[in-house]
Amino acid sequence: MFGIGRSVRKISCLVPCLLLLGAFSGCSFAYAAPTPEQSAIIAEQTKVIEANPKDYKAYFRRGRAYFDAAQYSEADADCKSGLRINPESQHLWVLQANVACKSKDYSRSLNAIRRAQAIGPNNSVLCGMEVSCLSSLDRDSECLKRCRELISLYPTNACFYYFRAVSAEKLRLPRPQILADYREAARLGPAFPDYQTAFLRYSRKSGTP
Repeated sequence: MFGIGRSVRKISCLVPCLLLLGAFSGCSFAYAAPTPEQSAIIAEQTKVIEANPKDYKAYFRRGRAYFDAAQYSEADADCKSGLRINPESQHLWVLQANVACKSKDYSRSLNAIRRAQAIGPNNSVLCGMEVSCLSSLDRDSECLKRCRELISLYPTNACFYYFRAVSAEKLRLPRPQILADYREAARLGPAFPDYQTAFLRYSRKSGTP
């Protein structure tokens, strides 16, 4: 699953960075069509928008329902509409970041994340999404530097150790630190199989039990 150089797999937004700002804590990627609950939200917010086309929060609520239902084009359209009304809505920028991530448009996702960070508040969730995008874009030196900064701020966040290790491995930096970071990511994130897999793979590669 993992390799060296450009073949190292990127988890993108599937790292534990997907619980977005509390308001997104129920997001799921499993839906192929709206559930009855999502359909009700979409219908309700459509009526709100028809009554008040300037209600950017209604675009966010409907866009989120579309996103949960894996209707990403519709979610993207609602993000754009809401942001035209209020470009200072952090929730809309975060939603757009995830929509872009689903289409693997990591440059656009990164731009949206940084707009959300600039609006504030910033947190480890947004920062995790940031380094995930940097890794997916193969901006490994930048990702490595950013992970170092973030580890000093969030020393118990497994995501930053993992992406520091991924970047260092692609840059072919010394193995001991890479192994140490994979180990720390696995220790801090036991619920995330990708971290465990990466640590075991690199341990075997390095001949370390």
